[in-house]
Amino acid sequence: MRFTEERTDLAAAAHRLDRAGMTHGSGGNLSVRVGDHVILTPSGSRLADVTPEQMVVVDLDGVIVGDTEYAPTSELRIHLDVYRHTAATAVAHAHPVASIAVANIVDELPVVHYTAAMLGGTIRVAPYAVFGSDELRDGVTAALSERTAALMRNHGSVAFGDDLEMACERIELVDWLADVYLRSAAVAPPATLTHDDIVEVIVTATQRHYSPFPRRKA
Repeated sequence: MRFTEERTDLAAAAHRLDRAGMTHGSGGNLSVRVGDHVILTPSGSRLADVTPEQMVVVDLDGVIVGDTEYAPTSELRIHLDVYRHTAATAVAHAHPVASIAVANIVDELPVVHYTAAMLGGTIRVAPYAVFGSDELRDGVTAALSERTAALMRNHGSVAFGDDLEMACERIELVDWLADVYLRSAAVAPPATLTHDDIVEVIVTATQRHYSPFPRRKA
């Protein structure tokens, strides 16, 4: 079980998030699920430098499969929990500046742009807990209820999707929305959209086969 293609895709996605400025130092990690196995970036790696050969394969209980000198990311619990509770096949976690800033000042990122509908609406903030802990995992799981992305106080953000590209697009969108909120709030209380507005966006996008992400259909 070499998972050659998945390892290569993970490395490419990691490099993408680094180029987008979504992390600092060794922060951030990604994974993909293939059946009963999950392939993850290794603990302590820099997304800019990680290679396919460094990826770690685990089963759905987190037990390492195969010989490797690397350990899975310290946020393994979050990745596994997402796969347990959703139909996701890819998860991205990063430490983007705007996302961290917003998570430190609000309990929920309001809908300041209609594209937030593609994430489920408002973005909840999971309470702070030390990285790798069950408390952090539980907080993120709750924040992700009926959402595809969440913020993490004093930490970062997480998003999932049908594939790595979608997970990356969503976590990048969260940070863009966070930046929009910060820029707006610096001048005046931001105008926000309601739940009914979000429903209208989703219905309209479905009818028109619209997505803010190129190549994808809503």
